[in-house]
Amino acid sequence: MANFEIMHLAVDIGNSRIKWARFNGQQILESGMLPETDLQALLPLLDYHQHDRISISSVVTLTDPILEACEKHRALLIDHDTPIPIKNNYGTPKTLGIDRLCSAVGAKSLFPENPVLVIDIGTCIKYEYITKEHVYEGGNISPGLQMRYAALNNYTSKLPALKPEKTVGPIGKSTEQALRLGVQQGMLFEIQAMISTMETLNPGMKTVGTGGDLPFFVNDLKTHIFADLLLVLRGINEIYRHNN
Repeated sequence: MANFEIMHLAVDIGNSRIKWARFNGQQILESGMLPETDLQALLPLLDYHQHDRISISSVVTLTDPILEACEKHRALLIDHDTPIPIKNNYGTPKTLGIDRLCSAVGAKSLFPENPVLVIDIGTCIKYEYITKEHVYEGGNISPGLQMRYAALNNYTSKLPALKPEKTVGPIGKSTEQALRLGVQQGMLFEIQAMISTMETLNPGMKTVGTGGDLPFFVNDLKTHIFADLLLVLRGINEIYRHNN
């Protein structure tokens, strides 16, 4: 017979969106995303799942009504003091984003026997590295897709504000093409170089991709990566399981 456990609601509050998933053990039963980062929209979600165990990772400061709802539902608010199933070897653990830690835990649960590189392509590009021995060693952060476009427009007087759009060729024949290729090819080259460098240093390494802008790049990468858009939620669930 299957081993059924208490249902668990994992909530990931990011800079630009709120995602959630409901788990039975390690199996994702359902998932969703709130239309925007509106903390008040969390209240009906928490009330609806009041009979589940609830765990929350947030990169934003929670309001008093949300904290009261978390206390009411006895939710686990994951912070730097929450026990996790991997060793954290980050030099400044108190400054480490909880979402970064959760994605590292989630990725390691997918490949427990391998060194793992996580690439989260969202508001920022976040790289996380976890050793074969389940040690989180740290990572890198660079500007994401929208941030790069906005910076070119905000910090110059003549460059236009553009949105991401697929394009071809290594060299732009117009200012618009030059901007798109500079931003998008620059990100692609950065990601590919990071994967190649880490694979050389860590034989047998697996790469896991996640984040809202991953679909924009995943088919252009020369290296195969395992895509999991719910990776942070998977990590939240693993941390809950580790504490229960």
